[in-house]
Amino acid sequence: MAISLPHSRCGRWKESDIDAKTVRRIIVVTLGAALFSCLFMLSYGYAIHSPRPHDVRIDVVATEATVTKVRAGLDHAVPGGFDLRPRSDVGQARHDIRDRSASGAMVVPASGPIDVLTAGAAGVPIQQVVDDALAAVAHAKGRSVEDIDVVPLPTSDRVGQSSFVYEFGLLIPGVIGSVGLYLLGRRVRLWLRVCAAIGYAVLAAAFGVLVLDICLGALTGAPWILMATATLVAATFLLTMAALHALLGLPGTAIGAAALLVIGNAVNGSTVPIALLPDGYRALAPWLPNGAAVAAFRDDVYFGGHGTQQPLFALALWTLSALTVIAVTDVVHLRQRRRTPLPHAQIHATPLVKHFGNLPPKRIPRHRER
Repeated sequence: MAISLPHSRCGRWKESDIDAKTVRRIIVVTLGAALFSCLFMLSYGYAIHSPRPHDVRIDVVATEATVTKVRAGLDHAVPGGFDLRPRSDVGQARHDIRDRSASGAMVVPASGPIDVLTAGAAGVPIQQVVDDALAAVAHAKGRSVEDIDVVPLPTSDRVGQSSFVYEFGLLIPGVIGSVGLYLLGRRVRLWLRVCAAIGYAVLAAAFGVLVLDICLGALTGAPWILMATATLVAATFLLTMAALHALLGLPGTAIGAAALLVIGNAVNGSTVPIALLPDGYRALAPWLPNGAAVAAFRDDVYFGGHGTQQPLFALALWTLSALTVIAVTDVVHLRQRRRTPLPHAQIHATPLVKHFGNLPPKRIPRHRER
């Protein structure tokens, strides 16, 4: 038996059924998603398509003549790839690797095998680059090579990606959570979102230590320092997004995602070490929160805190900048509340750029009649 439906439901759409504004929004979202996909692939592709070393610091324990020959061989093989530094003894070279001032070392005795010193905990890719380059030089001299890992990775983190996992686990929920906090709290003062961001940072950092240290044994040895660093990292992510929302409203999400996901995660130094990144990205990477986070986690766990000054400074700079934007926005909101009769919720929900673009005239008090 045939079933007929009302014409208004199964027939042709009427012109009034099509909302032109909705169609335009769908087109914009579709094009925006495709553009975001293109930028994502471009950013990651540019970062990893052709990694090569740039000024990788190498200590050489050998005679002056040998150092000159090693430098000439490396410059011929990879121009500008390595920065050689003569050292007087093996102990000094080992110390340089442990305090992150060198990525490797080459010890050339008068006879016997040449020792190549590296640190697997600094990143397997950079370790392989140093090993291959110095082994090629040694073989060209007709000498055998003995590889020595001065700071090896633990067996529970064989590929050295746990620092990236920690950073990524703080980043993605932080970006998503920031959108939720904005939508739920945009009609009240910004400090409520700041308190929520700090609460998220502390809890997420604690859960990260619980999972990666206690449960998996991947990032072990410095749980409290690691948690403090992770708290700063998570707060940086969330407060950066909160500042962009305060400044631009919901469109600030796109800028934050572009900075932290499209660019920041492509150059975080995990998949491709910072020293192997192309020009531009190599200079930018240490100052983005993602790269600073991965470097700080590795330094805390594997290198006894050596080398954390720059990553912590970069994270603090982002956090203080975000808090400054939030504080300025809050001051403008309070001034607007005193100057205009608009509902407070509407004032707090208005981005800072719109307040500056359309400030109302200052209220002039009436003079009392005598």
